[in-house]
Amino acid sequence: MEVPPERPEPDLKGSEAAERLVRQARLAQTRGQSQAAADLYRQAAAAAPEDASLLATVGEGLLELRRVQEAKRILESAKALAPDDANVERAFAKAVLAAAAGEWGAFPSDAHGLDYASAKSATVLTLLVPGLGQLVVGQTSKGLLLGGGWLLCLVAAVLLPNGVSGLLRMAMGQLSAPLNLAVLLPLAGMFVFWLVAVYDMNAQARKARPDRRERPKPPVDLPFE
Repeated sequence: MEVPPERPEPDLKGSEAAERLVRQARLAQTRGQSQAAADLYRQAAAAAPEDASLLATVGEGLLELRRVQEAKRILESAKALAPDDANVERAFAKAVLAAAAGEWGAFPSDAHGLDYASAKSATVLTLLVPGLGQLVVGQTSKGLLLGGGWLLCLVAAVLLPNGVSGLLRMAMGQLSAPLNLAVLLPLAGMFVFWLVAVYDMNAQARKARPDRRERPKPPVDLPFE
């Protein structure tokens, strides 16, 4: 009978330091400081690379911040350290599900949305080029589909004889210039892809609301003792 390899004992000092970093990361996360929280989670994982439970906590934290691929890599390490740990297995399954569904925005219900600033910037990029905003926020498949479809329609409209060229001649005053009305189909396709891309990105921006929680003011008017 093959004896399973012993689970490496985590470094206690490293684990304590990592737990402090995790607490700081959660505090930053509640304040809406997503980038700071992600950096602290990474430092925690580096401080205790042999602590499977802590790595699972870090992975779930990064998953809530939408760092799905990074969370999945950390949870894979945790699963390798503790393959029979139910909490690690649950967190890893959640990351796998998010990685499979996240390209289309179908993240688990307890995950936070995109950063408000990132979503608004991505919306502006999508207005200029359909799919570009989705690519910027990491939704590669969706961005390629929307951007690629829009680009194919554009190429078809340009290459169609007397299509875009006919429209340009008419716009320049040559009303008798030949016009291929079939150009309306790829132009309509371009508009549909643009509309879908803008609607999708705008919907994500609406969900990514800025942090408007009121915080107590510091007691600056107290008497000095």
